[in-house]
Amino acid sequence: MKLELIPVIELPTFKYKDLEQVTDVKAKRKLLIERNYSEVHKLKPLNEIQYKISEISDVDLLKAIELHISDLPIKDSCALFGGYALKVNDEIILHPQCCGLLSEIEDWKILLNEDFKPFYLKECHPSPKFCKINDEIHIECNPDETGSFEPKTQNMIIVKHDSLMIALNELLTELKKLSERLNRIYPSENNLDVSKILIWNE
Repeated sequence: MKLELIPVIELPTFKYKDLEQVTDVKAKRKLLIERNYSEVHKLKPLNEIQYKISEISDVDLLKAIELHISDLPIKDSCALFGGYALKVNDEIILHPQCCGLLSEIEDWKILLNEDFKPFYLKECHPSPKFCKINDEIHIECNPDETGSFEPKTQNMIIVKHDSLMIALNELLTELKKLSERLNRIYPSENNLDVSKILIWNE
């Protein structure tokens, strides 16, 4: 069983007044992506609203950062919206949920502790619950007052702890490279490490 954790983001868009009358949500989203980004429309989204960061061009990733922080100083911004999709073999079995952030990597890192206590991801909703039972990680994906998991997810996902640790360590290596990429493409003042804000929430 091959496990992979894929960093994805939900791309922010500038809202155009002439599209306010478009009632078809998918069609409107497609139009907004086409207007806001130069190449994203050529990509296949992971789900209806999230894209693999590794597939987004530097130009479009910079645009996403600029739209995300809007008129705030970047130091006052939160991490990019998105999170980490869990892929088993060729299937995504768990997608980041509403209001998830890249900074949830700090929650995922709890799994590196052999004796962690059950926990939820702090930002997204609904949030999966992680428990360790013997050598397995049990991920409970139950609906809550905010709704059900989207896309539809199994109520219980069970994976081997050691396999998930391999995937998590590979993800951390990928995020170090992504940190370098963000710092390269975003023109910050005073050599600010923007990745600490946009990924690590430091």
